[in-house]
Amino acid sequence: MANSNNWGEIYKSTWWGDKAWSANTLFIDSAPPGFGLNLLKASEDMDNTIDWRQVLSSVVANSTDEAAPDGTDTAEKITFTDDRQARIQQKIDLEANTTYTFSVYAKVRTGTKDFRLRNLTLGEQGAFTADTSWGLNPDDGRYSFSFTTGATAITHTLSIQNAAAAGTGEVFFWGAMLNEGATAGDYVKTDGSFSGSAPAPDYSGFGDAFGGATAYYSLRQFTEAETLNAIRVRRSSDDTEQDIGFDSNGDLDSTALTTFVNEETTFLNDTFDGSYSYTAAVGSASVTGGVLDFPDTSNTIVFTSLTNTLKTQQVRVTFTILNYVSGDIKFENYSSGAQGTTRSANGTYVETLTIASSGNNNFGFSGTMQGQIDDFKIEQLTADGAVTTFYDQTGNGNDATNSTESEQPLIVDGGTLVEENGKAAVDFDGVNYVLVNSTYSYTGTDIPFSIIYAGSFVNDAANQRMVVLGTSSTSFSAINGLSTTVTFNGSSGGGDNKNQTLATGTFNGTQHLIEIYSNGTTGTGALDGSAVSLDTDYVNAMNYSGICIGGFPTFSFSDMKGQEIIIFESDQSSNRTGIESNINDHFDIYTP
Repeated sequence: MANSNNWGEIYKSTWWGDKAWSANTLFIDSAPPGFGLNLLKASEDMDNTIDWRQVLSSVVANSTDEAAPDGTDTAEKITFTDDRQARIQQKIDLEANTTYTFSVYAKVRTGTKDFRLRNLTLGEQGAFTADTSWGLNPDDGRYSFSFTTGATAITHTLSIQNAAAAGTGEVFFWGAMLNEGATAGDYVKTDGSFSGSAPAPDYSGFGDAFGGATAYYSLRQFTEAETLNAIRVRRSSDDTEQDIGFDSNGDLDSTALTTFVNEETTFLNDTFDGSYSYTAAVGSASVTGGVLDFPDTSNTIVFTSLTNTLKTQQVRVTFTILNYVSGDIKFENYSSGAQGTTRSANGTYVETLTIASSGNNNFGFSGTMQGQIDDFKIEQLTADGAVTTFYDQTGNGNDATNSTESEQPLIVDGGTLVEENGKAAVDFDGVNYVLVNSTYSYTGTDIPFSIIYAGSFVNDAANQRMVVLGTSSTSFSAINGLSTTVTFNGSSGGGDNKNQTLATGTFNGTQHLIEIYSNGTTGTGALDGSAVSLDTDYVNAMNYSGICIGGFPTFSFSDMKGQEIIIFESDQSSNRTGIESNINDHFDIYTP
């Protein structure tokens, strides 16, 4: 309620809301400071792009379409595209260790429509369903979501966002508000900014620019709005698995990845209780009385054959010499030839060695020492990180997986992150590494599709499939990367394979962006921004079942390092140059 008294206007702008006020009225309220403040801007002007950033959605002020709950013409209509990341968002500085409540009024013209209120920075949200009614009393149609900030005061991004299940739809919104406290305070209107533009997002991914993807496998974050993981990784040292997400720049969280994979694990811990079988190759050494006893100095070698395979990794070897008499001795890995330092005195010794891959590992001690060894331990300091799941970040559930350990591609090799051009990459060996989604299906005739691959490859043999729509050799579309040619390969059934060259040159070990776009009858292929038309027979009448990365499940494997694979059930050729720029700006694949 407006008041001509200036003091009343100052009063209203604090935290009591739109109450009647006069110079003779005293209000005493026990609410905490800031409780009644609306910390958002443009609470009734969500089409104001200075304060609200629009992502895969459109906002219009519809004064004649829908009256706001207070009877004004300030309701806004947001039209969501069929993407879970469709949203409007605003950035705001918030205090540390404080609870806030984000609220808004919402309704639809007919039926219902799901939506979310989210704190993108925290990755927290509230899910709601708007119906056909709203009103101020008693807050009918008002939806609220509370969250608590972390230990540091930072900028947070809040969004009014499409449902997790996506779906198109129009929703009327009014009265966006953020206040301190665990409940929504009385609504307070705020004005929008008069100049400038909405602050840049903390991170903008492919999904913030291009909607409608069917599957998105990448080592960069798909969108600022969703906090999903990139991959699930199994470390070779003990087969423990862990999901790996992204850092603040939207890249794979390589620190969390390598910390997990290279966590120290005990490979062998022998207290000489008979758990391991030792053989005296020379001399008469044996396990006696809980120690490894060397009774003479006759150039003794003692070893054990372990059935578990230790690939090229760093290990820490610890052992103690007791009752030393004479001579010397050293730890040795007989499979790889790695040797420790020669020792000739009582004491506990710790040394770090690199053990080369050599199948089963035979460990032991060699030398001419007369004495005893106790507390023999080998701890693995580095490991391999194998990708068990390449997550589909679109939320469509088309994850690509492989539960067979020997067929899982690597993201960490011998303790070191696999990289391509300074960014993480998934390494497929061209022998049997492959990731597959077998549940995806897309059937019909003259089917539009798009396949996009970013990464490198080293293939000398023919028919090396890098990305495949379909798991059957009689109905598929595939990108092939060979040593001297890049091709599109497909079959419309009956084994009638078609193969078209996109480019020729020297491609081994180099990074490239390869794209295939089809409207179901004609198509376009592209390599590093250079496009070529596809023959009609190559792109029509496909019935796809499954998605394969790195080859078919049992053959045509590709020796490659993949960073990003994108699948659309639509022809994205009109977006080709924008897609190329978006991917190349992040991965720096080629010079435009």
